[in-house]
Amino acid sequence: MRHTISLVAAVVMILGVSRGIGAQTSANSSVSPSKAAGPPIQSGVYGFSGGKAAGADYAEGVVGECIWIFDQANKTQIAKGECSERNPGKFRVVLKPGHYVVHGPGGNKPIEVKPGQWINIESVTLLPGRL
Repeated sequence: MRHTISLVAAVVMILGVSRGIGAQTSANSSVSPSKAAGPPIQSGVYGFSGGKAAGADYAEGVVGECIWIFDQANKTQIAKGECSERNPGKFRVVLKPGHYVVHGPGGNKPIEVKPGQWINIESVTLLPGRL
C-alpha cells in the first residue's frame, strides 16, 4: 500500500511539474483570513484526488499537494489543495464565488462556484498496469 501511495504521489508530482505548477500560493486557499474582510467565505471545492490501476476496484489517494485551482483564463494559479496522510486523496479548498479551472490527476475541469456552494470534484488518473 505504501508503494502504491508513493507511485500515485510521484505521478501527481510529475503531472504538476509538467504543467509548470509550483508552490506559488499559500496552502489550501485563495483567501487570506482577515477580520476586517467581512464574513468568512462559505464556498469552494472538495473531493478526492488520486490514481487507479487498470482492473483495480478502487483508487489510491494522493498525499501532499494534490489539486490546483487556476483563474478562469487558466493562466494563473490562485490556490492549491493539500491531501494529508491521515486522509489520502481528500482535499477542501475555500474559494470566493467565481469561475475557475481545477487541475488534478484526472485532467482539467472548468467550474463556476456560486455563493454558499461547495463543488465535489473527483480527479483520478488511470495508471498503467497493476499496482
